[in-house]
Amino acid sequence: MTTHLIGQLMEVKPTEYTDKKTDKVSYNTELTVMFEGLDEEGYRKISVETVSTDEDYYEELKDRIGQTVALPYLIKVTQYGVQAYPDKSMPVLTLEKNPLDYTKFKRLPKSEVVKKP
Repeated sequence: MTTHLIGQLMEVKPTEYTDKKTDKVSYNTELTVMFEGLDEEGYRKISVETVSTDEDYYEELKDRIGQTVALPYLIKVTQYGVQAYPDKSMPVLTLEKNPLDYTKFKRLPKSEVVKKP
């Protein structure tokens, strides 16, 4: 299954990883993506996700900092759990505006907030 991580691209950072067993050096790109939403009571909630991707993403995304992007991910269920990998068969989309814009929703009064059992 393919899913997308949608949010504002905050940072694109080249990283280096050395395998301790083989001493092989691998290069990756670390992406920091911020999403703004609302909690159950209507208060602003900010989530920040840092994801590691292939080194190829650095050149593609370094000029998109501050823009809203949709990063495609493949989701696989294995015997070890659910794993997510960047889906290189699909492009990273740059969006004009955040399609998940919660600013048009109003904060609910405490009396109208549904309590969970």
